[in-house]
Amino acid sequence: MTVPLRRNSNYHLLWASQALSELGAQISVFALPLLILMLTDSAVNAGAAGAVSALTRLVVLIPAGALIDRWRRKRIMLLCELARVPMMAGLALALLGDGVSFAYIVAVAVVDGAAAAMFAPAEEAALPQVVTRDQLPTAVSVSAARSYIATLAGPGIGGFLFTAHKALPFLVNAVTYAGSFVMLLFLRLKEPGPTASGTGTGRGSLGREIREGIGWIWHRPVIRASMLVAVGVSVCFNALYLIVLTVAERADISAAEIGAIGVLVGAGGLAGALLAPRMHRLLTPRAAIILLGWLGAALTPLLLVRTNGYLFGAVLAAIAFLAPTVQTAVVTYQMSRTPDRLRGRVSAALGLAGGAAGAAGPLLGGLLVDATGRTTAVLACSGVLLLAALAAGLSPALRTFTSVSGEPAPEDGELIAVTASDTSEPSEPSER
Repeated sequence: MTVPLRRNSNYHLLWASQALSELGAQISVFALPLLILMLTDSAVNAGAAGAVSALTRLVVLIPAGALIDRWRRKRIMLLCELARVPMMAGLALALLGDGVSFAYIVAVAVVDGAAAAMFAPAEEAALPQVVTRDQLPTAVSVSAARSYIATLAGPGIGGFLFTAHKALPFLVNAVTYAGSFVMLLFLRLKEPGPTASGTGTGRGSLGREIREGIGWIWHRPVIRASMLVAVGVSVCFNALYLIVLTVAERADISAAEIGAIGVLVGAGGLAGALLAPRMHRLLTPRAAIILLGWLGAALTPLLLVRTNGYLFGAVLAAIAFLAPTVQTAVVTYQMSRTPDRLRGRVSAALGLAGGAAGAAGPLLGGLLVDATGRTTAVLACSGVLLLAALAAGLSPALRTFTSVSGEPAPEDGELIAVTASDTSEPSEPSER
Protein backbone atom coordinates (compact mmCIF):
# COMPACT_ATOMS: atom_id res chain seq x y z
CA MET A 1 0.00 0.00 0.00
CA THR A 2 1.36 3.41 -0.98
CA VAL A 3 1.95 5.79 1.91
CA PRO A 4 0.77 9.37 1.19
CA LEU A 5 3.57 11.89 0.89
CA ARG A 6 2.37 13.79 3.95
CA ARG A 7 2.83 10.65 6.10
CA ASN A 8 6.11 9.50 4.59
CA SER A 9 8.59 10.02 7.43
CA ASN A 10 11.60 9.11 5.28
CA TYR A 11 10.70 11.80 2.77
CA HIS A 12 10.14 14.39 5.50
CA LEU A 13 13.49 13.58 7.09
CA LEU A 14 15.27 13.97 3.76
CA TRP A 15 13.43 17.19 2.93
CA ALA A 16 13.80 18.78 6.36
CA SER A 17 17.48 17.94 6.68
CA GLN A 18 18.27 19.64 3.38
CA ALA A 19 15.95 22.57 4.19
CA LEU A 20 17.84 23.18 7.44
CA SER A 21 21.17 22.81 5.66
CA GLU A 22 20.20 25.19 2.84
CA LEU A 23 18.91 27.81 5.28
CA GLY A 24 22.18 27.77 7.19
CA ALA A 25 24.16 27.95 3.96
CA GLN A 26 22.19 30.99 2.76
CA ILE A 27 22.80 32.71 6.08
CA SER A 28 26.55 32.26 5.60
CA VAL A 29 26.46 33.16 1.90
CA PHE A 30 25.15 36.56 2.94
CA ALA A 31 27.29 37.00 6.05
CA LEU A 32 30.64 35.79 4.71
CA PRO A 33 31.26 38.68 2.27
CA LEU A 34 30.24 41.15 5.00
CA LEU A 35 32.73 39.55 7.36
CA ILE A 36 35.55 39.74 4.83
CA LEU A 37 34.75 43.37 4.03
CA MET A 38 34.77 44.19 7.75
CA LEU A 39 38.09 42.42 8.37
CA THR A 40 40.01 43.32 5.19
CA ASP A 41 38.13 46.29 3.70
CA SER A 42 38.68 44.63 0.30
CA ALA A 43 35.90 43.93 -2.20
CA VAL A 44 38.39 41.83 -4.16
CA ASN A 45 38.90 39.52 -1.18
CA ALA A 46 35.14 39.25 -0.67
CA GLY A 47 34.60 38.33 -4.31
CA ALA A 48 37.54 35.94 -4.32
CA ALA A 49 36.13 33.90 -1.43
CA GLY A 50 32.81 33.52 -3.24
CA ALA A 51 34.55 32.62 -6.49
CA VAL A 52 36.69 30.00 -4.73
CA SER A 53 33.60 28.39 -3.21
CA ALA A 54 31.77 28.34 -6.56
CA LEU A 55 34.83 26.97 -8.39
CA THR A 56 35.25 24.27 -5.74
CA ARG A 57 31.67 23.15 -6.30
CA LEU A 58 32.16 22.87 -10.04
CA VAL A 59 35.45 20.97 -9.71
CA VAL A 60 34.10 18.55 -7.09
CA LEU A 61 30.93 17.92 -9.12
CA ILE A 62 33.00 16.27 -11.88
CA PRO A 63 33.89 13.15 -9.85
CA ALA A 64 31.05 13.55 -7.31
CA GLY A 65 28.45 11.59 -9.27
CA ALA A 66 30.68 8.55 -9.79
CA LEU A 67 31.68 8.56 -6.12
CA ILE A 68 28.04 8.84 -5.05
CA ASP A 69 27.17 5.81 -7.20
CA ARG A 70 30.07 3.89 -5.60
CA TRP A 71 29.44 4.78 -1.98
CA ARG A 72 26.44 4.76 0.34
CA ARG A 73 24.39 7.88 -0.23
CA LYS A 74 23.26 8.31 3.35
CA ARG A 75 26.87 8.05 4.53
CA ILE A 76 27.95 10.69 2.00
CA MET A 77 25.31 13.14 3.22
CA LEU A 78 26.27 12.50 6.85
CA LEU A 79 29.98 13.03 6.14
CA CYS A 80 29.26 16.26 4.25
CA GLU A 81 27.38 17.74 7.18
CA LEU A 82 29.94 16.39 9.64
CA ALA A 83 32.75 18.12 7.72
CA ARG A 84 30.97 21.47 7.71
CA VAL A 85 30.01 21.63 11.39
CA PRO A 86 33.54 22.04 12.86
CA MET A 87 34.61 24.48 10.14
CA MET A 88 31.66 26.81 10.80
CA ALA A 89 31.88 26.35 14.56
CA GLY A 90 35.62 27.04 14.43
CA LEU A 91 35.01 30.25 12.48
CA ALA A 92 32.41 31.38 15.03
CA LEU A 93 34.68 30.59 17.97
CA ALA A 94 37.60 32.41 16.35
CA LEU A 95 35.42 35.49 15.89
CA LEU A 96 34.36 35.31 19.52
CA GLY A 97 38.04 35.24 20.47
CA ASP A 98 41.03 37.03 19.05
CA GLY A 99 39.95 37.00 15.42
CA VAL A 100 40.44 34.93 12.30
CA SER A 101 42.73 34.95 9.29
CA PHE A 102 41.55 35.42 5.71
CA ALA A 103 43.15 32.05 4.85
CA TYR A 104 40.88 30.26 7.34
CA ILE A 105 37.82 31.98 5.90
CA VAL A 106 38.81 30.77 2.43
CA ALA A 107 39.29 27.26 3.84
CA VAL A 108 35.76 27.40 5.26
CA ALA A 109 34.44 28.45 1.84
CA VAL A 110 36.31 25.57 0.15
CA VAL A 111 35.04 22.91 2.59
CA ASP A 112 31.51 24.29 2.41
CA GLY A 113 31.55 24.35 -1.40
CA ALA A 114 32.95 20.82 -1.67
CA ALA A 115 30.43 19.42 0.81
CA ALA A 116 27.54 21.14 -0.97
CA ALA A 117 28.70 19.69 -4.31
CA MET A 118 28.64 16.17 -2.86
CA PHE A 119 25.49 16.56 -0.77
CA ALA A 120 23.13 17.88 -3.48
CA PRO A 121 23.43 15.03 -6.02
CA ALA A 122 23.45 12.44 -3.21
CA GLU A 123 20.19 13.86 -1.88
CA GLU A 124 18.67 13.99 -5.37
CA ALA A 125 19.75 10.40 -6.06
CA ALA A 126 18.16 9.32 -2.77
CA LEU A 127 14.81 11.04 -3.42
CA PRO A 128 13.37 8.38 -5.79
CA GLN A 129 14.16 5.78 -3.12
CA VAL A 130 11.79 7.34 -0.59
CA VAL A 131 8.83 8.33 -2.78
CA THR A 132 6.80 6.58 -5.45
CA ARG A 133 7.02 7.44 -9.13
CA ASP A 134 3.63 9.20 -9.00
CA GLN A 135 4.78 11.30 -6.04
CA LEU A 136 7.99 12.46 -7.72
CA PRO A 137 6.57 15.62 -9.40
CA THR A 138 5.20 16.91 -6.10
CA ALA A 139 8.37 15.94 -4.22
CA VAL A 140 10.58 17.71 -6.77
CA SER A 141 8.47 20.89 -6.77
CA VAL A 142 8.41 21.01 -2.96
CA SER A 143 12.19 20.64 -2.99
CA ALA A 144 12.39 23.65 -5.31
CA ALA A 145 10.16 25.59 -2.92
CA ARG A 146 12.55 24.69 -0.11
CA SER A 147 15.42 26.33 -1.98
CA TYR A 148 13.45 29.51 -2.64
CA ILE A 149 12.40 29.73 1.02
CA ALA A 150 16.02 29.43 2.11
CA THR A 151 17.08 32.05 -0.44
CA LEU A 152 14.39 34.45 0.76
CA ALA A 153 14.86 33.91 4.51
CA GLY A 154 18.61 33.33 4.72
CA PRO A 155 19.92 36.82 3.87
CA GLY A 156 17.47 38.52 6.24
CA ILE A 157 18.37 36.22 9.11
CA GLY A 158 22.06 36.48 8.28
CA GLY A 159 21.93 40.28 8.28
CA PHE A 160 20.10 40.41 11.60
CA LEU A 161 22.52 37.96 13.24
CA PHE A 162 25.57 39.73 11.84
CA THR A 163 24.32 43.04 13.22
CA ALA A 164 23.97 41.46 16.66
CA HIS A 165 27.47 39.90 16.52
CA LYS A 166 29.68 38.94 13.61
CA ALA A 167 30.09 35.39 14.96
CA LEU A 168 26.38 34.60 15.26
CA PRO A 169 25.59 33.77 11.58
CA PHE A 170 28.32 31.14 11.49
CA LEU A 171 27.40 29.73 14.88
CA VAL A 172 23.78 29.34 13.73
CA ASN A 173 25.01 27.82 10.47
CA ALA A 174 27.00 25.22 12.43
CA VAL A 175 23.84 24.42 14.42
CA THR A 176 21.79 23.97 11.21
CA TYR A 177 24.38 21.59 9.77
CA ALA A 178 24.42 19.65 13.06
CA GLY A 179 20.62 19.48 13.03
CA SER A 180 20.67 18.20 9.47
CA PHE A 181 23.21 15.54 10.50
CA VAL A 182 20.98 14.35 13.36
CA MET A 183 17.93 14.11 11.08
CA LEU A 184 19.86 12.10 8.52
CA LEU A 185 20.84 9.57 11.19
CA PHE A 186 17.20 8.46 11.29
CA LEU A 187 16.80 8.31 7.49
CA ARG A 188 16.36 4.80 6.12
CA LEU A 189 17.65 4.19 2.61
CA LYS A 190 18.08 1.00 0.65
CA GLU A 191 21.80 0.90 -0.03
CA PRO A 192 22.96 0.24 -3.62
CA GLY A 193 23.90 -3.26 -4.62
CA PRO A 194 27.49 -4.39 -5.34
CA THR A 195 27.54 -3.10 -8.91
CA ALA A 196 26.15 0.30 -8.00
CA SER A 197 28.33 0.80 -4.98
CA GLY A 198 31.46 -0.27 -6.67
CA THR A 199 32.23 -3.01 -4.16
CA GLY A 200 31.95 -5.76 -6.70
CA THR A 201 33.40 -6.56 -10.08
CA GLY A 202 31.23 -3.94 -11.78
CA ARG A 203 33.48 -1.05 -10.76
CA GLY A 204 35.73 0.45 -13.40
CA SER A 205 38.02 3.45 -13.35
CA LEU A 206 36.60 6.72 -12.07
CA GLY A 207 37.06 8.39 -15.45
CA ARG A 208 35.21 5.58 -17.20
CA GLU A 209 32.32 5.81 -14.76
CA ILE A 210 32.09 9.59 -15.25
CA ARG A 211 32.00 9.11 -19.02
CA GLU A 212 29.31 6.45 -18.62
CA GLY A 213 27.04 8.91 -16.81
CA ILE A 214 27.59 11.65 -19.40
CA GLY A 215 27.13 9.16 -22.23
CA TRP A 216 23.85 7.96 -20.74
CA ILE A 217 22.52 11.54 -20.77
CA TRP A 218 23.75 12.18 -24.31
CA HIS A 219 22.00 9.10 -25.67
CA ARG A 220 18.64 10.12 -24.14
CA PRO A 221 17.35 12.73 -26.62
CA VAL A 222 14.62 14.14 -24.36
CA ILE A 223 16.98 14.66 -21.41
CA ARG A 224 19.73 16.03 -23.66
CA ALA A 225 17.46 18.47 -25.49
CA SER A 226 15.65 19.70 -22.38
CA MET A 227 18.97 20.16 -20.58
CA LEU A 228 20.43 22.24 -23.42
CA VAL A 229 17.36 24.50 -23.58
CA ALA A 230 17.29 24.84 -19.79
CA VAL A 231 20.97 25.80 -19.70
CA GLY A 232 20.39 28.48 -22.34
CA VAL A 233 17.46 29.93 -20.39
CA SER A 234 19.44 29.81 -17.14
CA VAL A 235 22.39 31.68 -18.68
CA CYS A 236 20.03 34.40 -19.94
CA PHE A 237 18.16 34.74 -16.65
CA ASN A 238 21.36 35.02 -14.62
CA ALA A 239 22.74 37.50 -17.13
CA LEU A 240 19.56 39.58 -16.87
CA TYR A 241 19.77 39.57 -13.08
CA LEU A 242 23.28 41.01 -13.19
CA ILE A 243 22.28 43.50 -15.89
CA VAL A 244 19.36 44.93 -13.88
CA LEU A 245 21.45 45.13 -10.70
CA THR A 246 24.16 46.98 -12.60
CA VAL A 247 21.68 49.37 -14.19
CA ALA A 248 19.97 49.96 -10.83
CA GLU A 249 23.22 50.67 -9.02
CA ARG A 250 24.49 53.04 -11.72
CA ALA A 251 21.18 54.91 -11.72
CA ASP A 252 21.46 55.49 -7.97
CA ILE A 253 18.27 53.59 -7.24
CA SER A 254 17.60 53.34 -3.52
CA ALA A 255 18.84 50.35 -1.56
CA ALA A 256 15.21 49.45 -0.77
CA GLU A 257 14.36 49.17 -4.48
CA ILE A 258 17.48 47.15 -5.23
CA GLY A 259 16.65 44.82 -2.35
CA ALA A 260 13.11 44.47 -3.68
CA ILE A 261 14.47 42.98 -6.91
CA GLY A 262 15.83 39.95 -5.07
CA VAL A 263 12.75 39.63 -2.87
CA LEU A 264 10.37 39.74 -5.84
CA VAL A 265 12.41 37.21 -7.82
CA GLY A 266 12.49 34.86 -4.84
CA ALA A 267 8.77 35.31 -4.23
CA GLY A 268 7.99 34.60 -7.88
CA GLY A 269 10.05 31.44 -7.82
CA LEU A 270 8.50 30.30 -4.53
CA ALA A 271 4.97 30.86 -5.83
CA GLY A 272 5.86 28.95 -8.97
CA ALA A 273 7.31 26.07 -6.96
CA LEU A 274 4.21 25.81 -4.76
CA LEU A 275 1.93 25.81 -7.81
CA ALA A 276 4.19 23.58 -9.93
CA PRO A 277 2.21 20.35 -9.22
CA ARG A 278 -0.97 22.06 -10.48
CA MET A 279 0.84 23.61 -13.45
CA HIS A 280 2.26 20.17 -14.19
CA ARG A 281 -1.31 18.89 -14.60
CA LEU A 282 -2.27 21.79 -16.86
CA LEU A 283 0.80 21.89 -19.12
CA THR A 284 2.83 19.20 -20.82
CA PRO A 285 6.57 19.46 -20.15
CA ARG A 286 7.18 20.57 -23.74
CA ALA A 287 4.50 23.27 -23.47
CA ALA A 288 6.00 24.52 -20.19
CA ILE A 289 9.47 24.80 -21.72
CA ILE A 290 8.18 26.64 -24.81
CA LEU A 291 6.00 28.94 -22.69
CA LEU A 292 8.94 29.83 -20.45
CA GLY A 293 11.03 30.80 -23.49
CA TRP A 294 8.27 32.85 -25.13
CA LEU A 295 7.28 34.54 -21.87
CA GLY A 296 10.87 35.47 -21.14
CA ALA A 297 11.42 36.81 -24.65
CA ALA A 298 8.23 38.88 -24.50
CA LEU A 299 8.70 40.30 -21.00
CA THR A 300 12.43 41.06 -21.10
CA PRO A 301 12.10 44.22 -23.29
CA LEU A 302 9.91 45.71 -20.52
CA LEU A 303 13.16 46.20 -18.60
CA LEU A 304 13.86 49.06 -21.02
CA VAL A 305 10.62 50.95 -20.30
CA ARG A 306 11.93 52.69 -17.19
CA THR A 307 14.63 52.40 -14.56
CA ASN A 308 12.70 51.15 -11.55
CA GLY A 309 13.68 48.40 -9.14
CA TYR A 310 10.11 47.24 -8.61
CA LEU A 311 9.53 46.93 -12.36
CA PHE A 312 12.81 45.04 -12.74
CA GLY A 313 11.83 42.68 -9.92
CA ALA A 314 8.31 42.14 -11.28
CA VAL A 315 9.57 41.22 -14.77
CA LEU A 316 12.16 38.76 -13.46
CA ALA A 317 9.64 37.36 -10.97
CA ALA A 318 7.19 36.60 -13.78
CA ILE A 319 9.90 34.66 -15.62
CA ALA A 320 10.99 32.93 -12.41
CA PHE A 321 7.38 31.85 -11.78
CA LEU A 322 7.45 29.32 -14.62
CA ALA A 323 10.97 28.04 -13.94
CA PRO A 324 9.95 25.56 -11.18
CA THR A 325 7.33 23.98 -13.48
CA VAL A 326 10.01 23.32 -16.09
CA GLN A 327 12.44 22.16 -13.41
CA THR A 328 9.83 19.77 -11.99
CA ALA A 329 9.15 18.27 -15.42
CA VAL A 330 12.80 17.86 -16.41
CA VAL A 331 14.07 16.58 -13.05
CA THR A 332 11.13 14.20 -12.55
CA TYR A 333 11.59 12.73 -16.01
CA GLN A 334 15.31 12.33 -15.41
CA MET A 335 14.80 10.70 -12.01
CA SER A 336 12.12 8.30 -13.23
CA ARG A 337 14.17 7.19 -16.23
CA THR A 338 17.64 6.99 -14.69
CA PRO A 339 18.77 3.56 -13.41
CA ASP A 340 19.60 3.71 -9.71
CA ARG A 341 23.23 2.74 -10.33
CA LEU A 342 23.66 5.91 -12.46
CA ARG A 343 21.59 8.41 -10.48
CA GLY A 344 24.55 10.05 -8.77
CA ARG A 345 26.45 10.54 -12.02
CA VAL A 346 23.45 11.84 -13.95
CA SER A 347 22.44 14.22 -11.17
CA ALA A 348 26.00 15.53 -10.79
CA ALA A 349 26.39 16.02 -14.56
CA LEU A 350 23.15 17.99 -14.75
CA GLY A 351 24.16 19.93 -11.65
CA LEU A 352 27.50 20.74 -13.27
CA ALA A 353 25.71 22.08 -16.35
CA GLY A 354 23.42 24.19 -14.16
CA GLY A 355 26.35 25.45 -12.10
CA ALA A 356 28.28 26.41 -15.21
CA ALA A 357 25.22 28.29 -16.48
CA GLY A 358 24.90 30.06 -13.14
CA ALA A 359 28.54 31.12 -13.28
CA ALA A 360 28.56 32.07 -16.98
CA GLY A 361 25.34 34.10 -16.86
CA PRO A 362 26.54 36.95 -14.60
CA LEU A 363 29.88 37.08 -16.43
CA LEU A 364 28.20 37.38 -19.83
CA GLY A 365 25.69 39.88 -18.45
CA GLY A 366 28.48 42.05 -17.11
CA LEU A 367 30.41 41.90 -20.37
CA LEU A 368 27.28 42.74 -22.40
CA VAL A 369 26.15 45.70 -20.33
CA ASP A 370 29.66 47.18 -20.16
CA ALA A 371 30.51 46.62 -23.82
CA THR A 372 27.18 47.35 -25.51
CA GLY A 373 25.02 49.21 -23.03
CA ARG A 374 21.70 48.43 -21.38
CA THR A 375 19.47 48.32 -24.47
CA THR A 376 21.60 45.95 -26.53
CA ALA A 377 22.31 43.71 -23.53
CA VAL A 378 18.62 43.33 -22.68
CA LEU A 379 17.56 42.75 -26.29
CA ALA A 380 20.35 40.18 -26.76
CA CYS A 381 19.00 38.19 -23.80
CA SER A 382 15.47 38.48 -25.18
CA GLY A 383 16.72 37.17 -28.53
CA VAL A 384 18.41 34.16 -26.95
CA LEU A 385 15.23 33.34 -24.98
CA LEU A 386 13.28 33.54 -28.23
CA LEU A 387 15.75 31.16 -29.89
CA ALA A 388 15.37 28.78 -26.92
CA ALA A 389 11.59 28.78 -27.35
CA LEU A 390 11.89 28.15 -31.09
CA ALA A 391 14.42 25.37 -30.54
CA ALA A 392 12.12 23.70 -28.02
CA GLY A 393 9.20 23.95 -30.40
CA LEU A 394 11.12 22.52 -33.36
CA SER A 395 13.05 19.83 -31.48
CA PRO A 396 11.95 16.34 -32.59
CA ALA A 397 12.96 14.93 -29.21
CA LEU A 398 10.86 17.38 -27.22
CA ARG A 399 7.80 16.68 -29.36
CA THR A 400 7.57 13.39 -27.48
CA PHE A 401 8.08 15.08 -24.08
CA THR A 402 4.41 15.04 -23.11
CA SER A 403 4.64 13.47 -19.65
CA VAL A 404 7.12 13.10 -16.82
CA SER A 405 5.99 9.83 -15.33
CA GLY A 406 4.88 6.45 -16.51
CA GLU A 407 7.05 3.45 -17.33
CA PRO A 408 10.61 4.07 -18.52
CA ALA A 409 11.15 3.85 -22.24
CA PRO A 410 12.50 0.53 -23.56
CA GLU A 411 15.80 2.20 -24.53
CA ASP A 412 16.56 2.91 -20.89
CA GLY A 413 17.15 -0.78 -20.32
CA GLU A 414 16.30 -0.67 -16.66
CA LEU A 415 13.22 -0.16 -14.55
CA ILE A 416 13.19 1.53 -11.22
CA ALA A 417 11.05 0.27 -8.40
CA VAL A 418 10.44 2.73 -5.63
CA THR A 419 8.31 2.43 -2.56
CA ALA A 420 7.38 4.88 0.15
CA SER A 421 6.73 3.29 3.48
CA ASP A 422 7.33 4.23 7.07
CA THR A 423 7.75 0.63 8.08
CA SER A 424 9.75 -0.98 5.30
CA GLU A 425 12.80 -0.18 3.21
CA PRO A 426 12.46 0.82 -0.45
CA SER A 427 13.02 -2.03 -2.85
CA GLU A 428 16.14 -2.25 -4.99
CA PRO A 429 15.84 -1.31 -8.65
CA SER A 430 15.41 -4.29 -10.91
CA GLU A 431 17.80 -4.69 -13.82
CA ARG A 432 17.48 -6.65 -16.96
